Amino acid sequence: MIFQRIFAANCQPFTKMPGPDPIFPIGNLWDFLGKQDRPWEVIEKYGTEYGKMSVFWMFNQPGIILNDAKLIEEVLCSRTQDFYKDEPCGALIPVLTRSSPNINNGDDWRRTRFSSPFTQPWIEGWRQNQMPHLVKFLRGWCQRMNTLTAATSVPLLNELQKCTFDCFSIATVGQQLSEVAYQDFMTLATEGSQRMLGIKKSKPELKSKGVATRQRFLRLLKDCYEKTASKPVDDAFDLLSLSLRNQVPLSPDELSAEMGNVYYGGCFSVPSTLVTMLYLLTQHPDELAKLIVAIRGINIDHDYDALLGCAPLDNALRETMRLLPSVPIFSRRVLPTDGTELGGQFLPQNTNLFISSWLLQRSTQYWEQPLVFNPDRWDNGVAEANPLGSDYFFPEGRGPRICLGAEYSLFFMKLVIATLLQTSRFECGAGQTYNAGQKFFFGVRMPAGLRGRFEPQNDR
Repeated sequence: MIFQRIFAANCQPFTKMPGPDPIFPIGNLWDFLGKQDRPWEVIEKYGTEYGKMSVFWMFNQPGIILNDAKLIEEVLCSRTQDFYKDEPCGALIPVLTRSSPNINNGDDWRRTRFSSPFTQPWIEGWRQNQMPHLVKFLRGWCQRMNTLTAATSVPLLNELQKCTFDCFSIATVGQQLSEVAYQDFMTLATEGSQRMLGIKKSKPELKSKGVATRQRFLRLLKDCYEKTASKPVDDAFDLLSLSLRNQVPLSPDELSAEMGNVYYGGCFSVPSTLVTMLYLLTQHPDELAKLIVAIRGINIDHDYDALLGCAPLDNALRETMRLLPSVPIFSRRVLPTDGTELGGQFLPQNTNLFISSWLLQRSTQYWEQPLVFNPDRWDNGVAEANPLGSDYFFPEGRGPRICLGAEYSLFFMKLVIATLLQTSRFECGAGQTYNAGQKFFFGVRMPAGLRGRFEPQNDR
């Protein structure tokens, strides 16, 4: 009990809350540093063992794990005025820009959130108009992968990450960006990821090399803005053109930066989910065969409603995101000015709360055989009863701060899978375990070690 005596003032509010015994002076840090379990798995174990609300310790700082849908709803939905988003705001401020809602709170968050192109009434039309342009690129990408992997498998995450970046460029600014732009983006994302993980201190500004990289990346986006603004094209399909045409209430610098923020919002979670889905389909050939039949008749160049309405595709994607969510942990803090009560427990100001989609989406109390990949579980009204952002299915977050691009990412991932299945045959992670080479990057669980091969659809 040395820990409790030395840190008595910190421990006092949580004396009746269950949790693992902390060790002086590090608390429960060793559980998170071990090689056996990853951080989200440690939180899953704590939540499962200790119930709806438990406390663990990082040195003398408490972390509260919520394993109760009602309490999570209060924090993320109905009582947002009592909590705020801390991390990764401080770590990412020098990497992103203040125009990003993801790193803002209060009035700044409301302004940037509701000024974003992704909250505008015309945004679904933009998604629909992407289909022929993205499918053209994706067919070429599949053909390149057929050739690239003819002799040997390759790490799929890297390939799908670059593919996602290129597709997002087409969708946002109407053109592919250069390899230099991609490398600049990855340099900035790596800096942000290291700051989020505490590998680098979250200082207010980047070092001079990082500043130069950020300026070059933002300058490229500003060039795209100026070119589009000076010579508007009436039938242009990209997000930047539509934002200008519809007079989105952002300044030129803010709108340019918002195009760049799209990459940070999806270039890691999307390829993570896609690789995971390909792996699960490889492991379940009957589900893959069912999906191939369902997709075969869809005109993926133009039939938006058929793509989104394909139940086997929707089920398989939902089940992937439920079983192995790319973002397994969300966090909030109690306001720095006042403590609050939650679930009958007083929480002091600035207390850190951890909310795990990994934990709730794999709950044996709600899901039948939750560790089994079973896309059919979403039939018979289950999908309608568990929409994105609901109690036991929130891979993109929930409440007013749910991912701005959630609908686009779902559409895009369906389009990628449909194009791939109409163009190629594949295997992903054959002979590998899913956790091979797994890492945590930019807040996303990345299955970086999985390798894959493609071949033309008509070769068999």
